[in-house]
Amino acid sequence: MTDEQVVAIVEKLYDALGREDIETVLGIFDPEVVIHTPPSLPWSTGDYQGLEGAVKYFQGALEACADTVFDVEEIHPSGDWAAAIGDWSGTSRASGRGFRVKFVHFWTLRDGKIIKAEGISDTVEIVAAFD
Repeated sequence: MTDEQVVAIVEKLYDALGREDIETVLGIFDPEVVIHTPPSLPWSTGDYQGLEGAVKYFQGALEACADTVFDVEEIHPSGDWAAAIGDWSGTSRASGRGFRVKFVHFWTLRDGKIIKAEGISDTVEIVAAFD
């Protein structure tokens, strides 16, 4: 895949996340996708396998957070993967408190689908919004 193709797929993913369009998100993932997230996130168990795992993670996030925005500042492609850097904001549905944190997401692709996702965020502020 070209760098432009990788960037286009990652941009499509963030667009779908912004619209809470889980069907489109799942269409971008390979059926065997592996997702690694910080287990400190209030809705996360850390690791998820396959589309079933992706559904579990994203449903948990949507149920826990409102007004979620990923403000992607940069996407750095490199062959079959890309790093996305930006700000993530949202509101805890449970407490009504908001958060805004930096993130770095790593996306690994094969045949136009995401096969691995890993997110790194400053989860302290997110956890505080849920306390």
